[in-house]
Amino acid sequence: MVKQKGYRYRLKPTTKQRQYLNQAFGCARKLYNFYVDDLYRQLEARGYESGRIDNVSVKEASAVKQLFPYMTDVDSLAFANVKQNFTKAISQFNNKHGSTYKKRSRKWVKTKGHVLTFRDLKGLPTFKSKKQGDFSFTTNNQKGTVKLFSDLKDRKTYIKIPKLKTPIHIVMHRAPIAGSVIKSATISMDILGNYDISILLEYDDAPVMPFIMSTSKIVGLDYAQQDFYVDSEGETANYPHFYRQQEDKLVKEQRKLSRKQFKSANWIKQKKKVSRLQSKIKRQRLDWLHKKAYRLAEDCDAVVVEDLDLRSLAQCLNLGKNLHDNGFGMFRNMLAYKLEDRGKVLIKLDKWFPSSKTCSDCGAMHEHLELSDRIFACPECGLVIGRDHDAAINIRQQGIVMLLSID
Repeated sequence: MVKQKGYRYRLKPTTKQRQYLNQAFGCARKLYNFYVDDLYRQLEARGYESGRIDNVSVKEASAVKQLFPYMTDVDSLAFANVKQNFTKAISQFNNKHGSTYKKRSRKWVKTKGHVLTFRDLKGLPTFKSKKQGDFSFTTNNQKGTVKLFSDLKDRKTYIKIPKLKTPIHIVMHRAPIAGSVIKSATISMDILGNYDISILLEYDDAPVMPFIMSTSKIVGLDYAQQDFYVDSEGETANYPHFYRQQEDKLVKEQRKLSRKQFKSANWIKQKKKVSRLQSKIKRQRLDWLHKKAYRLAEDCDAVVVEDLDLRSLAQCLNLGKNLHDNGFGMFRNMLAYKLEDRGKVLIKLDKWFPSSKTCSDCGAMHEHLELSDRIFACPECGLVIGRDHDAAINIRQQGIVMLLSID
């Protein structure tokens, strides 16, 4: 059974290697923007307003490289991936969007008298910018053009990529799967100037025996705004709220940044302070989410969650900041692949499943339960239980029903 798995490592390039990587970032961004500009020209010529985008001609990267000679210094496979990403963006636009306008653009209609055009459509490919941190490119491994090797003299690990004569020092904090083959590698840089590489590996893996229903441990998780989640056993995750811990300090540093002249020396220095603080919050969150998902994947054979529309929940004025802080969507993705690697399953219930309004003891419905009611008092059997705990039990029970129907 062939599987794929990604690994992310930190790179330590030299000065000359940074120059090449930065040039590759810029060329990949330039090519993508060229495709977007050409797309807009074609749509304007045909009088396009909304709907599907069909019959769009996308030039070959080799033809575009003739217009910009400096692109010949960069790996051609990076440009092939740019074209693939652009066509994929159009496909995603056709499948998910087509006639929905951005919320910001709709607001401008009322406040600024803005006239909506196809450029305001939600999901349409847009221009990449340095300001948004678009520093990345992807290359593929063809007959060993991307490979890892160790130097016994300095006891360091290096990675070789196309068009770069010298290998780049890579911080190998964990070894890849033995016998795996590198399929592709994506190199990126954050706003602090740190270089990372994401390697996609392909390997042959023996099928994992699925868990046995009679001896398995199944846990239901109900999303909770303050505690991250409450499980069916009544235990809470106790999320530390890393953003809230640093919010006052972040506001102070951002206020200093807003008072400095744009792109001045002091502005750049202050911008790095803000970025370091934001990066710290991000790393703390990811570390906590990975550890929590790992522990659940080790202890449980199946985890049941609700397929909540987190994007819609984030629009709520009182819930949005906490929801963005805890990253519950990333947590579900982590939980899914960690369980799958162990031959276990993540079950997602429909978002309309009435887990919070159903009594976990007798099954009676409590239609008039408000969001502010944190205690569930059953009008039929008299059960008094925490609302989130009751919902988690219902989620677990429904997950068991789905598992039995699959078997």
